[in-house]
Amino acid sequence: MGVVRTGAELTIFDGPYRSFEWFWDEDDSMPALEIYESLAPRDRDDFLASVEHWGNVVPGGRPAQSRVNEEHKNPVITVIKAGKHRFTAFREESGPTWIVVGHYLKEGMKRDKTGDRVVLMTLNARKRYFQRVKGGTYYERS
Repeated sequence: MGVVRTGAELTIFDGPYRSFEWFWDEDDSMPALEIYESLAPRDRDDFLASVEHWGNVVPGGRPAQSRVNEEHKNPVITVIKAGKHRFTAFREESGPTWIVVGHYLKEGMKRDKTGDRVVLMTLNARKRYFQRVKGGTYYERS
């Protein structure tokens, strides 16, 4: 079990076109937030710059591939880039909110087995997220 978190820590960035939140796990932890907090300040700043960039891209526009990349097509799982750090995210279906779930380091040109496992973990977290939202056990957006 990770650090117990509260709703006050959920929001990463609320841009004009997209919003970003940490995934809030069943045990009240936010695993990607814990990893983010352990990064060097430069890497944290780079992650936030990528999130802000993407949050400000007009609908129909494409974010810079140096900042965001699609890692899985159906359902869409993206990575938000911060140097060698990759944070996986999925879209909340009722709005423009992206949920940041996992993290891995990308060392080479292609995603490795660790990255594959994190994408799979993100797909599983997505499924649990939608089950919890449907069951009213995640939280209600205002």
